[in-house]
Amino acid sequence: MLYWSSLLVEADLKVIRTEINQIKKELDRFEQGSYNPVKKENDTPSAISKADPKLPNLLTEDPFYLKTLPKLLGKDFRPSGTFHGAGLGKPTNLHPFSNWSNVSGWIGLCTPNVSKFEIGKYETFAPDMAVKVEERFNETTKTKEFWVHLRQNVFWQPLKPEWFANQVELSEHFLKKHPVNAHDFKFFYDAMMNPQVYESGAVALRTFYSDVESIEVVDDFTFIVRWRHEEVKLADGTTAFKPKYLSKQLTGNLRPLASFVYKYFPDGKKIVEDDQDPETYRQNSVWAQNFAEHWAKNIIPSCGPWIFDGMTDRQIRFRRNPYFYEPLAVLVEASEVDFKETPEAVWQLFKSNQLDSYEVRPSQLNELQEFLNSPTYLEQAKNASIQQLKYLSRVYSYIGWNQAKPYFQSKKVRQALTMAIDRQRIIRQNLNNLGVEITGPFSPNSPSYNHAILPWPYDPLEAKRLLEEEGWADRDGNGVLSKIINGNKVAFRFKLTYYVKNPTGKAICEYISTALKEIGIDCQLNGVDLTDLSAAFDDKSFDAIALGWSLGAPPEDPKQLWHSSGSKEKGSSNAIGFANAEADKIIDALQFESDHKKRIALYHRFGEIIHEEAPYVFLYAPKTLFLYRSYLQNVFIPAERQDLIPGANMAEPDSSIFWIK
Repeated sequence: MLYWSSLLVEADLKVIRTEINQIKKELDRFEQGSYNPVKKENDTPSAISKADPKLPNLLTEDPFYLKTLPKLLGKDFRPSGTFHGAGLGKPTNLHPFSNWSNVSGWIGLCTPNVSKFEIGKYETFAPDMAVKVEERFNETTKTKEFWVHLRQNVFWQPLKPEWFANQVELSEHFLKKHPVNAHDFKFFYDAMMNPQVYESGAVALRTFYSDVESIEVVDDFTFIVRWRHEEVKLADGTTAFKPKYLSKQLTGNLRPLASFVYKYFPDGKKIVEDDQDPETYRQNSVWAQNFAEHWAKNIIPSCGPWIFDGMTDRQIRFRRNPYFYEPLAVLVEASEVDFKETPEAVWQLFKSNQLDSYEVRPSQLNELQEFLNSPTYLEQAKNASIQQLKYLSRVYSYIGWNQAKPYFQSKKVRQALTMAIDRQRIIRQNLNNLGVEITGPFSPNSPSYNHAILPWPYDPLEAKRLLEEEGWADRDGNGVLSKIINGNKVAFRFKLTYYVKNPTGKAICEYISTALKEIGIDCQLNGVDLTDLSAAFDDKSFDAIALGWSLGAPPEDPKQLWHSSGSKEKGSSNAIGFANAEADKIIDALQFESDHKKRIALYHRFGEIIHEEAPYVFLYAPKTLFLYRSYLQNVFIPAERQDLIPGANMAEPDSSIFWIK
């Protein structure tokens, strides 16, 4: 039974009237002809007040959306249907700076960036919230800067009272739409850079944006991003002041943060009453403390192609934004993601025809074949057969050694640990060959990956020899190695922390524990839930940890994971405390090197250092076996469809263009 006060009903009716007017406008478009996905000239501002018509636009319209996708969809296409998905566990919160990939992905659905990649292509810049980005030369500072010109008439959607617990009573301020403007982009930057914001997502982003000197708001729809320049030696021996190589891409990755929400208490009062100082949200500790436990941390304020539609203990929901400036950005009406405690529960949902797609776990391959031959599936297949797509994921799994612990401070010891673990066995037995062995921190599909590096061999005898060289020996005859460190005998005994509800990961950790025991190391298993896993990672309180990284798009920036500046910082992605002077120099050089061949050489040398230092055991890059029902359309690998996307180099499907037939 729902209770509504008259005030809330009135506010909600105002929103409904606005939405009805917008829907009428869209219906008028339908009545005038087909659903035209090509943006008309009047869909963008007719004039950008501060733009310089003489300067080129760094953003280029994506031909896939302009021409290819409309042809694939046909003139009678209408977005319809609901995507049904599922994931492991309910997230503890939906904080804007969550470091967990599923939450970050959901926020990305609901919040556009300055720019985006063209479909299927790395290092491209297509319009998103910005209609134009200019590179200007500042005569006063003698440096380059980016002028960002935003779309107008883009709005944050109203919050809904039913999203919150009973004790949260919302001011009318939150029940109406608010324009997305340049101040929201500066607010995102200020919040991210506030040193009192300890959320791991913000800490990670700070490593990328630490060289931004300022973001200046010119007007509501124009802002300037100024990057620190450094004197760089050029090939001809001269020098030049240059911003970091990724400055354009990182400027394009900026997104707005809902200032109408995160600057306020639920009663509509500002957390910081006097916030006129432009540095308030970059420095204020009181605001940062409130932001960490903000009353809205379990919702996603939305202004993007998707609108957050609520989260319960059972699922999270999204609906298509019918007013979004790119009408084909979402090709269905809604999306629902169920929370399940185990992979088996998700698999059962797919088999019962309640999910549209599913990524098969290696342990389920035999069961998949049995299911495809079952009467249950044969009946389902009359309406929707199961299709398969296999590709190498831009992900890798690893064991990370906390180098603050005495066991893991020697690279010879870390090399020995790698050689004691049979990675091919893991791929063969635990993954059913759905994986490839890797040697470093980049995807094998990336030009940054050094294919000349050979993996450490599986060689327990050599591992024992290296441990002996480093002073580890069985001094007590109990089968456990020990070493005298600072006058004390230290047994080689540690805990391996992992996510307890992932059966494949659990089985791999059990094998690793057994393998290390054979060379005299007591590896004790420490299975924990997601909350404790996240806390151990952020606090660097683990001995060793089993995790995976979802990799960024080329050109990669290794700074987040590997630069020594984050080795002791709470919440840093460099959770193992890796520090290497040459690696730091390469990371710093990559910041300003624009020559492609030189960049690749730097990446490859960096791979050699990581391989030699062995800070992780790089277990494998997984192959994804993607199952999807036949009614799901546009499921393909862009790099394999040069007929549709000439020049495409992305080797995994893009779910943003899926639709339901």
